[in-house]
Amino acid sequence: MNKYIGLLIGLFAITSTAAFAQYNEKGRIHLSIGGAAGVHATELEAKITLLGVTFTETSTDGAGTTSLPIQIGAALANRFTLGFLLEPGRYLPDSADADTQTNGFFHFAIEPKFYLINGERVAWTASLQVGGIGLHIQDDTPGKVVDARLSGTAFGIGTGFVYALGDHVGLGFDLRYMTTNMEIRAIEVNDASITDFYGGTLRTAGVVAQLSLAFRFGGD
Repeated sequence: MNKYIGLLIGLFAITSTAAFAQYNEKGRIHLSIGGAAGVHATELEAKITLLGVTFTETSTDGAGTTSLPIQIGAALANRFTLGFLLEPGRYLPDSADADTQTNGFFHFAIEPKFYLINGERVAWTASLQVGGIGLHIQDDTPGKVVDARLSGTAFGIGTGFVYALGDHVGLGFDLRYMTTNMEIRAIEVNDASITDFYGGTLRTAGVVAQLSLAFRFGGD
């Protein structure tokens, strides 16, 4: 009889541990690497200064992005991680020619993440991305070759789902709403700098969809 009672207690302990297992646990390290694509509305506020007088011209456009987001986070609690996002990518305005423009950006951000659902295999998260971004525009249109460098702030809010395929590997899908505010730091046209009399601000707002491989290590 005691043998059977011991067996039942053992089975209950195992099932209880499984039932209360969580995708994120305090002390766990998370790493994800994936691919992302985004669509953005853009507004360029250009400023031209001639003879001490500044003229402002505002234009709107759209842009598409592709990127390789890398995210690393440490679990400070069972439902909270703090980490950072590193995201190199490509940026192409809708009005640009893909054959002549090769534009690259680098986005970096501090990323707090909250686990709204923290199941054994499935988790639903909400996150913030607060950081900066740099954009390098290279337009090789014959007769009007442009090289411009911009940088500024970036802010995002996101939500995502992750499904654990095993103890250490999973699949993640995220959606992020992202805004940027970038100043023109330097600009050349046909190898001649026009920064002294031409400047401006590029603002963007858009949605980024991301699919990632998610890895996790350690934890309580």
